[in-house]
Amino acid sequence: MNPLLLLIPAILLSTTGELLFKIGMNRIGSFEFSTRAIRQVLPRILFNPLIILGFFGFGLGAVFWLAVLSRVPLSLAYPILALSYFVVVVEARLFLRERVTWKRMLGVAIIVVGVVVVGVSEA
Repeated sequence: MNPLLLLIPAILLSTTGELLFKIGMNRIGSFEFSTRAIRQVLPRILFNPLIILGFFGFGLGAVFWLAVLSRVPLSLAYPILALSYFVVVVEARLFLRERVTWKRMLGVAIIVVGVVVVGVSEA
């Protein structure tokens, strides 16, 4: 099995974890980044089921990432991990109904082209 295939669950789990963080924080709302405000909102963050699931997904993605790192040079694996930018934009559009402009998609396309160049360099 190609060890780079382990990047697929690493990316999907990590980005889905981020998606769950965002949905959970949308429900909590924004807060001022001060000691007092953090103390007030921290229990709501820590006990939010979506944020807990987000940490689980993010953590499981990290396990797959560690498996990749144990087999693949970092200079190859890390640039390919940048495909997570594409996945996040797609998830944000599909699940959060975020507006995705052509400029944003162009930026993501440039990243994807860079990942292809890095991947081909290894072949």
